[in-house]
Amino acid sequence: MLLTIGLGATVPAQATPPPASWGQDGFGPGNTSYNPSESVVNAGSIGRLKLRWTVTSSSGTPGCRPDPLAPLVVGNRVFLRDGGGVGAYDAATGKRLWRDTGSGTAAALIVAGNLVLVFDGGCDSSSAYGSSVTALDAGSGARRWRRTGGWTVDTAVADAGTVVTSGACGTCGDAAHGVNAYRLSDGALLWSRPNEVLAGPVAAGSLVLLRETTGTAETWASRISTGKPVWGTSRSSTAAAASPAGTQLYLTDDECLSARLAGDGKPLWTVPKESGDLAADDRQVYVASAGRINTYNAKTGRLVWTRALPNPGSPVRAGGLLYVRSGKGSLAILNAADGRPVPIKTTYGGLSVHVVAAGGRLLLTGESSVRAYAP
Repeated sequence: MLLTIGLGATVPAQATPPPASWGQDGFGPGNTSYNPSESVVNAGSIGRLKLRWTVTSSSGTPGCRPDPLAPLVVGNRVFLRDGGGVGAYDAATGKRLWRDTGSGTAAALIVAGNLVLVFDGGCDSSSAYGSSVTALDAGSGARRWRRTGGWTVDTAVADAGTVVTSGACGTCGDAAHGVNAYRLSDGALLWSRPNEVLAGPVAAGSLVLLRETTGTAETWASRISTGKPVWGTSRSSTAAAASPAGTQLYLTDDECLSARLAGDGKPLWTVPKESGDLAADDRQVYVASAGRINTYNAKTGRLVWTRALPNPGSPVRAGGLLYVRSGKGSLAILNAADGRPVPIKTTYGGLSVHVVAAGGRLLLTGESSVRAYAP
């Protein structure tokens, strides 16, 4: 049997893959860029991937062209920016299930608690500093709640029934930056902090890292549901990711990559002069460094392997493989254990952001399209 997609492509039908869960840009609240559940696309099947469908999104509001956004995959649905809003698509066929264009231009998306959270980027006006968060039903696209704030949404994370956003405001006087936390179920404002920002889209152990934007620029871990500080550090750090179990935080600053216990901030290890996009599994931390992928032991920080790649970025770990955007938008695929290149027959190019490996599929995002590959 053949499946014909609305874009004119005809492709063979495939068996139903396992349900997927990639609900935030970096997989989950830990921003690990690691999918431990993916097993269909692996070293044995990567050479047999075929293009199954392509979705080209409509342009949306004239003059409003935000940066490309990787799709999210939850259950058997793919959620992506579409027509100036958000659309839900069948993961097996690429058929559109619903589309919402009334929530603003999606600067970011999160799927949590059977809700699709749309964060309005307000890109149609350079002076629009306010923002909105709209929660849509993931099944039907029906609006459940909508909240507006005085700061833009530059960073967001959802965990423990709470969604936290932070951004800036050019017309807010002394409160040029701020953080808002909303209850996921109904959008009620739980807490708000002026002159602070999320120090990365990361939650670990129901904690988020906040950074002061005035004075010393200290950072501290706070309860995501209350904003109450738990521990802090005088360093101006960014939370790049957490360990999959949420017990460790990986922090970066101008001088190093470091690991701390999430619960109390105890330092575990430091790698001087290391920075870059990273992915983290249970054993290793993969860093897209300057012209290389450097891989460190998650417990000790010891270098395990390194591999030279042109302009590496956005590593993703799934199915025993490490996917790295390299060069001018090409895809490098490495063995996660030792960094050896994995032989493939297809050259994947045109990548604008990281790949998404979930539900037995590999999703690649270009400037205005998403492609789905599967064995």
